[in-house]
Amino acid sequence: MAARSRKRPARSKALELIATWREGADQVDALANQTTKALEAGQIDAARKHFRDYRELLLTHLAHEEDVSFPMAEKRAPSQGGPIKSLRLAHIGIRRDLEQVGTHLDLGHTDAARAVFGAFLESFAAHERLEDQLIELLRKSPSSTGSARRSG
Repeated sequence: MAARSRKRPARSKALELIATWREGADQVDALANQTTKALEAGQIDAARKHFRDYRELLLTHLAHEEDVSFPMAEKRAPSQGGPIKSLRLAHIGIRRDLEQVGTHLDLGHTDAARAVFGAFLESFAAHERLEDQLIELLRKSPSSTGSARRSG
């Protein structure tokens, strides 16, 4: 019985770590909005600053997913390995897109940066929706216990 009660907190902890995918989302969104507004206003220096902060925060977010959240998700629900691998691969494209936006900003190509950043934000939103779906699948996975399935 004692061994069983020890497993529940570990599973709950795993789900809590997986759910940290959304930590800092408000700040990421705010920086994306500030970058977009600066680009729309043609304020290249402000756009560079906001984008630099946005990129740094987003790269930290990606690294956390790859180093903590994805491995925990794979351990919790091995059957979701395929979707998790797809999310990992998408991170390569996200990094490439961020680099492209940064290059346009560095070169002072405001219109190109605005277009690429706008397309990136749409693509990234779709990626985040897929991650949300995975989190829901993990919450409902057979390895979940009553305490791990609580919403929060």
